[in-house]
Amino acid sequence: MYTYTDIKLQNQQDAFSAMFLYVSRNILRLCGERTGEGVVREAVRRAGRASGRRQMERLRAAGVKTNLHNLFSCGRDFTEDPRMREKAVFDEEDRQIWEVYTCPLADFWNRRGGGKLGSFYCEEYQYARVLAFTEGVGQLNLSKELTCPRDNFCRFSLYFREANMTPQRAKETFAHCDPGYQAPAELPADAAFGAGVRDMTISIYCHLVEVARERCGREGVCAVAEGLKEWSAQALEALHTQAVHTLCPLDHTFAEKNFPLPLHIGEEEAWAPYPDPEARKMMQNLVLDPIAAALV
Repeated sequence: MYTYTDIKLQNQQDAFSAMFLYVSRNILRLCGERTGEGVVREAVRRAGRASGRRQMERLRAAGVKTNLHNLFSCGRDFTEDPRMREKAVFDEEDRQIWEVYTCPLADFWNRRGGGKLGSFYCEEYQYARVLAFTEGVGQLNLSKELTCPRDNFCRFSLYFREANMTPQRAKETFAHCDPGYQAPAELPADAAFGAGVRDMTISIYCHLVEVARERCGREGVCAVAEGLKEWSAQALEALHTQAVHTLCPLDHTFAEKNFPLPLHIGEEEAWAPYPDPEARKMMQNLVLDPIAAALV
């Protein structure tokens, strides 16, 4: 059983999944399947690279070894959804292999015919994170994925071998390569679940706008806008249903706890890394303002 707090956070996660689905679907629809797929994949890669670089810098600043175990255990900008069911096959500094048996993202996309679009995210995000975190030395293979009809679990295999890096990088990565190393008494904390979903939503969205504009011009920006309109309608319907099911008024307090984004961008700190005025304006006008106007 999940608590009311769990359910609110899960609603935020589902809102991210919806944003990615509707915006990506419209990019493929209006920009063409092949071009649109390239846009979505590149946007996800850029978001993943930014996440991996930030975590590498965070761990280095804290004096924490930048190995694969720490990549997935401290200083992360996300926390797993409690609906995720997974099993670690190997949890080592130079090798991480795990399987995922239930995933709320894949479940959301598959139920709405978006498994192929979801696979773009699954195949690119962690791969880009690992490459950025390891400065191009690490390896990742996704051999099975829940967004593929023939698979019933995901399998990620990651490697970061000492033999493939410089002595200096090995010293930064593994304690056994750094005689006298003392781990810090306090490790960097992971982001709170809600903050992680918020930042992921903003990052993926802004990179989708960026790449769509670069590759498709105004047509690409219009495609993102069409996706935002669909997401806005779906988000309002979802919030209404969630409020009814929990016997709560659909007010600003409820939206704050069940929707991943603040309803006014303004000087919101989470948007600071993404100054693109057009991306901000579209999100405010097409999604946030309509939701705010519907609240009691």
